Amino acid sequence: MSIEWAAGLFEGEGCIRTFKSNKCTYEVKLNMTDLDVLLKLQSICGGTICDFRVTAPHHKQAWIWRISNKAGVKNFLQQCLPYFGYRRTYHAQNLLDHIDAR
Repeated sequence: MSIEWAAGLFEGEGCIRTFKSNKCTYEVKLNMTDLDVLLKLQSICGGTICDFRVTAPHHKQAWIWRISNKAGVKNFLQQCLPYFGYRRTYHAQNLLDHIDAR
């Protein structure tokens, strides 16, 4: 597996978030029911994996992969940026610009 694979997976399933409170926090994350895929993503990009709370008995178990520190988010997005499509590139670049401006 490679960063290109990780970028493609994140492009289709990932989420870029900014939390604004007394301190600005950044996060990239991906929710999925396939733990083996998230473990491969983690082996390429780092980050953490935790259980996603199942809300109903008929729901499948899910997990969340995330990077939630500024340096990690910046590194991940910079590595993936060349492989993102237009829409994801736009959002990733906006967040990178925000990080650099702070």
